[in-house]
Amino acid sequence: MAFLCVYFAMAHKPNYLAISLSIFLIASATDFLDGFLARKWKIVSTFGKIVDPIADKTLILGVFMAFTYNGVVPVVLTALIVIREIALTVIRLLLLPKKVVLAARGSGKIKTIIQIGVLISVYLMLIFKSNLNPILDTDVQRNFIILLAFVAMCVTVYSGAEFIFYNQRAIKKLTN
Repeated sequence: MAFLCVYFAMAHKPNYLAISLSIFLIASATDFLDGFLARKWKIVSTFGKIVDPIADKTLILGVFMAFTYNGVVPVVLTALIVIREIALTVIRLLLLPKKVVLAARGSGKIKTIIQIGVLISVYLMLIFKSNLNPILDTDVQRNFIILLAFVAMCVTVYSGAEFIFYNQRAIKKLTN
């Protein structure tokens, strides 16, 4: 689903963006439902611990990169988000053979919600850009999107720093 979502986002035309947004919403909702049901029914697998976060990150990072490719989100903001996500995913994967599972922190869950909210907002602004033009100047629209992306980047970097801070002992096991 993530690749199809990114494919349509890359086209950067309202109809294709609407298709991409629909896929993004379905993927985000099913991911939430999957996590909710897994916790409720206490069904957790090693496969799920590895694949689910990678699938989530592929979707979110793919859309951020598509928006960056199209000049909507600045490269530096997307790069910092990508670096954080990849770094923490690599740390988690490297610790799995050592039987160390690092649970998500509350800030990481908030980060994901904010990233999804920002991306939905950007989608909507791009889809309805022609309707917004009489109300909001194009520069105002662009600056608002940059502000949203900046907020997402700040929360993402903060949650990564908090994750590393609270998991220092486990992360040190990588050097042993």
